[in-house]
Amino acid sequence: MSKTGRTSRLPFWARLLLVLALLMPVIEIIVIVVVWHVIGWWTLVALAACFVVGVLVIKRASREAVSELREAVRTGRPPSQQLADAPQLVVGGVLLLVPGFVTSLIGLIAILPGARHLSRVIVRALLARRVVQFTATPYGGSGASPRADHIAHDSRSGDIIEGEIVEDDRLN
Repeated sequence: MSKTGRTSRLPFWARLLLVLALLMPVIEIIVIVVVWHVIGWWTLVALAACFVVGVLVIKRASREAVSELREAVRTGRPPSQQLADAPQLVVGGVLLLVPGFVTSLIGLIAILPGARHLSRVIVRALLARRVVQFTATPYGGSGASPRADHIAHDSRSGDIIEGEIVEDDRLN
């Protein structure tokens, strides 16, 4: 128990990830031994091929992300979806680098276009929920409420952009 009288427990998902991380080497060894009994020396070729594919995926995703970011900065437009996919491609590539068939399978699934679309939907939903939670209780629920004091005019496009000035009395 801690000094406050509460025990510090990890959330269920964190405990599950910890157990999986500890069991993953054992699972990988078992799968490699089973595959070895089925296809023999070709197991090493398959593992090497997964490693090479992982290197190529990471290299390509990194190169495309840097290129896209440079182009977006140069032209002044927002980056495309390609830049948003880069982290997932790199994670998939890293999973392909790890020796083992289970992590390679997860890595291959991560780099498939359909999986990237699904993960974008999930990330957007999670972020939207977080944004709603944050805006529902500004300043972490301190009771401060934002005031609508300001409307700015954007002279470049002629559009009116509504905004709010939030004053925090704690800063004064």
